[in-house]
Amino acid sequence: MIRDRGSIKWVSMMLPEHVQQIRAWKHETEEELPNGLSEWELEELQQTIQFAYDQKLIVTLKTLVEHNLSHYTGIITDLKASARELSLETDTVIRRIPLDTIYRAQLECNYCD
Repeated sequence: MIRDRGSIKWVSMMLPEHVQQIRAWKHETEEELPNGLSEWELEELQQTIQFAYDQKLIVTLKTLVEHNLSHYTGIITDLKASARELSLETDTVIRRIPLDTIYRAQLECNYCD
């Protein structure tokens, strides 16, 4: 019977830097895709976004558009519930992000939680 050792057999022929980069790449690509938020998670997301907007705090938003994950960090300058979007001011750019694409919001301060 043939016993295949998988990727273990190739590790000895790679430089340690390459192995480290491959592991980092694998970790980035294995980030869990959201498959739908529960009612509690949606409520928490809404409260975090509203608090960040009211207090003008720096927030990191994770969005999912057609299986592409994106991360944006900045200050929410405008929140339009009727248009279902918000404006996020990053360094010099103001991005308009649809609320339906946001699946995670995290405040970027130590005393906010």
